[in-house]
Amino acid sequence: IPDEQWFEENIGCENACPVNTHAPAYIAAIMSGNFDKAFDINRGDNLFPAILGRICVHPCEEKCRRGIRFDRPISICSLKRASTDFRVQPTKRQELDEIRSKTKRDQKVAIIGAGPSGLAAANDVARMGYHVTVYESLPVKGGMLTAGIPPYRLPRQVVEEAFEELKYLGVEIHTHTPIGQEIKLEDLKRDYNAVYIAAGAHKADRLEIQGEDLKGVIHGVTFMRQVNLEEKDLKIGKRIAVIGGGNTAIDTARSSLRLGAEKVYIFYRRTRAEMPVDERELEEAELEGVEVNYLTSPIEIFSHDGKSVSGIGCVRNRLGEPDDSGRRRPIPIEGSEFAVPVDVVIPAVSQSPDISFLPEEIGLEMSKWARLVVDPDTFQTNIPGIFAGGDFVTGPRDVIRVIADGRRAAVSIDLFLSDKKTARKKQAFFTPVEEIDIERNLERIPRHRMLTLPAGRRDSLHEEVDLGFSRGEAVEEAKRCFQCHIFTIFDRKKCILCGGCVDVCPRYCFRMVKLDEIEGDRHLEQLVEGCFGVSLERIRNERGVRLESGTAMIKDESMCIQCGLCARRCPTGAISMEMFHRGTTLYED
Repeated sequence: IPDEQWFEENIGCENACPVNTHAPAYIAAIMSGNFDKAFDINRGDNLFPAILGRICVHPCEEKCRRGIRFDRPISICSLKRASTDFRVQPTKRQELDEIRSKTKRDQKVAIIGAGPSGLAAANDVARMGYHVTVYESLPVKGGMLTAGIPPYRLPRQVVEEAFEELKYLGVEIHTHTPIGQEIKLEDLKRDYNAVYIAAGAHKADRLEIQGEDLKGVIHGVTFMRQVNLEEKDLKIGKRIAVIGGGNTAIDTARSSLRLGAEKVYIFYRRTRAEMPVDERELEEAELEGVEVNYLTSPIEIFSHDGKSVSGIGCVRNRLGEPDDSGRRRPIPIEGSEFAVPVDVVIPAVSQSPDISFLPEEIGLEMSKWARLVVDPDTFQTNIPGIFAGGDFVTGPRDVIRVIADGRRAAVSIDLFLSDKKTARKKQAFFTPVEEIDIERNLERIPRHRMLTLPAGRRDSLHEEVDLGFSRGEAVEEAKRCFQCHIFTIFDRKKCILCGGCVDVCPRYCFRMVKLDEIEGDRHLEQLVEGCFGVSLERIRNERGVRLESGTAMIKDESMCIQCGLCARRCPTGAISMEMFHRGTTLYED
């Protein structure tokens, strides 16, 4: 029996997105050629579509119905980018000024960190009418977007344009302003009505092996910061060993090649299947010449002169039982040690938040892992008015997930500063769809592969590798979408059990089954008793209580392609095609 949660879960892409981006809606807009509408839908949900369209890990695509049940998922992430590449109307400053004037309030909010979580919170809090000031220790805004991700994946102009709206909303961003020096957390607590700490996870985790302090060892997060900020003293060797299997490891390896390295190795302690990186990024790295060694762990960094790196010692692994992460634990194989001559070693295993600016005397609660403790629902710390989220609380995560933290924290900050006591969800609703705009043979349309810069031309840090869809390619890819936010809604009072819908369905989604032939949960039992005045148990078990008209319509939603043939075939209008709209946040006093 469908309920609101069932409808949400059956829009797989939208439900998998941490900010519930209305992917089917913006894909439908692209399908009709309306890229401006597609951008507006994107911008309303995830704030930075031009950025996320390039670097999002797209959990939506993993839950795409087409990818699960038919062939390959819709290129949802690439279509997000297309909505920004081909929009005609830029965001109007006048509209942003109107938002500020309509919602202006006197309270002030300070945000520590101009990364994706902090700026997502800044955007929403500013739109709520509060004065927002962001403090960033780096010389640039964007956090890991600018200090961690190389420009050949995320051009700096794209980042700057994405943040332009924040200026028009009145958000002040102070770079080169680390908290804990001239300005302290106590000052922010005193001078602002609320503080959101979103300082990211910029401190490199060490390998803790011999030789890690030699000249020529530079941790991945530090290396990428120097690359992205174009620091003059950055020197790269000819033979590079990168340790790790995440995005930072891949980025450092590919960047090293662009800086002139002749040979770049990646050493990863598990297999390719366990590697926590986008498969396509890994393929691009290998195409560019990076050599990936799996089931390999570093055990020592060598030096001929006791000062500089001359090589790295490694050991081969086999996989044992799963560890706390759910992945199988690497176990060293005795006698498999080997050495590789290199002149630079880049450990890129993980990062942690730097909590050194948090004064002990302020009394913030910390976990045993030296992480700030926050309420998982409100993001508030044990000190009223101080909130925290993003990588600073959890450690490194995907950009879309820390954006979700920032947006949820903004709601909690608004509740804290206003007279509203609780947030609740507005009830979902449906709107009728008069005509289904769906490609006749959409199941035959292959997934479009985005063009990329040829491998032989990838010698610059600043030339983007992914070239994006053309306008026509974007429209064709959008036509592959099954539009899972449109549902078949049945009116049991109009149904005459003719079976026409069953006959016409091209995917065999429907079955009509007598009530006494099915097992039901409490929802079905309540519905049957409400309709017929007889319990489902009596229908199944008592002689003489069977109902000739007691039939259940069973639909396999996972096979539906929203073609609408059932609704057109129904002679009584018992079936309608309706678009589901997820509930939104409301407040209660």
